[in-house]
Amino acid sequence: MVEKAEDLDKICDVLDRLTLDALTMMQEEIELKINAENAMIGGEMHLVKSRYILGQNNVSALQLPSENGHEASALVKVHETEDEFGLKQFDLESNKPDETRPNPIRWFGYLTPQSLSYAQNLYRQALQWIVQAGNVQLRLTETCAQIEILKKLKRTVLFAK
Repeated sequence: MVEKAEDLDKICDVLDRLTLDALTMMQEEIELKINAENAMIGGEMHLVKSRYILGQNNVSALQLPSENGHEASALVKVHETEDEFGLKQFDLESNKPDETRPNPIRWFGYLTPQSLSYAQNLYRQALQWIVQAGNVQLRLTETCAQIEILKKLKRTVLFAK
């Protein structure tokens, strides 16, 4: 009977710690998503400012590469990897602009307003926060799975005869 009580106390302690960790991760994920949302809104505002400065025809979908035009490739890619414990996580792979992969701002001309660069930087920051939020979500899912396993174990210890 004493061993059962000690086992139950250990399980409850681990459950308490995991629950606090889950709550902390939830708060962190919410903060990251709010930061990403604010960066996206800021990027949109700078795009609007750029469109006002350059004119509505100079900052539009017409400047984007078409099927018949130049080849466009991503400057940043998101990869899913696994760490040494088998947990999945997301990583960003950045590619520097060069001759084969020019800076997308150049699609809008060579004398672009500073607000276009600000928008680009804000969107890059938003992408980083979104990837971090995805990693937190993966850790949170793993923690919740561990909590469920421990709850089942706690029930078996409680009702064992």
